[in-house]
Amino acid sequence: MFDLGQAAQNMMLAAWELGIGSVPATVYDQDLARRLLGHPADHHCEFLISFGYPADPGLLTASLRPGGRKPLAAIVHEERW
Repeated sequence: MFDLGQAAQNMMLAAWELGIGSVPATVYDQDLARRLLGHPADHHCEFLISFGYPADPGLLTASLRPGGRKPLAAIVHEERW
């Protein structure tokens, strides 16, 4: 699973550099995934990544929240809370 996460991260970062958005998804219903994707019964689909160009390319660089990100000190604690 570690390698899967690294591969997903690298694909998503490479896509970002090309102006392509992406979103990961966990597959919970294996039978539905098999019907939709057509992969063989001896294969297992754990995660999916959707890639696409946004209708507004500016969305790729827009802040995710009003005012931007929280300061690092607000979310990271060293040694003690």
